[in-house]
Parts: sequence; C-alpha cells; structure tokens
Amino acid sequence: MHMRSALLAAIAVAAGCGSASASMDPLSDSDLVSRASAVFAVKDAPPDRILGVHKGGRVVVDVRCGDVCPANTVRVVHYDIPTGPACTQIGGDSAMVAVPAGIGMVQQNFCIPHVLYQRKLYVDHPYQK
Repeated sequence: MHMRSALLAAIAVAAGCGSASASMDPLSDSDLVSRASAVFAVKDAPPDRILGVHKGGRVVVDVRCGDVCPANTVRVVHYDIPTGPACTQIGGDSAMVAVPAGIGMVQQNFCIPHVLYQRKLYVDHPYQK
C-alpha cells in the first residue's frame, strides 16, 4: 500500500496536482488535457482537487460516490463556476452528468472547459473499468 501511495503522489506531482502553487498555474488547452488525462489514468483522486486555472476559471475534479463506494464513483472535471452566463462567458460548455445520490443517480449540470467537452474527457467512472 505504501508503494501505491508513493506512485499516486508521483503521478499527482507530474500532473501538476501536488501543490497549491502548481494548481493555480495558468493552463493552456494542452496542459488541461494532459492533467485531466493524468487524473483519469489512476483510480484515486488527486490530493488537491484543483487542477489549475484555465481561461481565468479554476478547474476542479469532483469525486462523487453514492451508497456503493467505491463501485459507483464518478469523477467530473469542470470549471468551479455555475452553468449559465458565467460558463458561456469563459467559453465553457454545459453538460448534464449522472452522479450518484444515495441509492440512485441524479442528473447534475456542470460547466465543462470546451477543450475537454470536445474530447469527452470530463467524466470518468474509475471503478467500472
């Protein structure tokens, strides 16, 4: 288990998730794609849920789990802003994502960075692979 934790920490640092200062760095589209891909490459969430700042908005990873954890875990990479005018202004796309809630699933709207929305690289089910 100790070896696994060290590996996850190394991946998080390589993805830019290992420190508060790295997570607040401005991200290009390619930087954001790389960091999202690195998060989805492992089953565990990064230690810092902030991936960075893209086009002026913080990009975060939300990890949601219902009554059957970790089997029903869903991860969503999104801007930390509401959908609607603020999302449109930053260049994001609104996306409905099914997330666990108790024994079921509910649809929740997220503001997704356009580059991730285009690539369908914004939602992940890490324990269903």
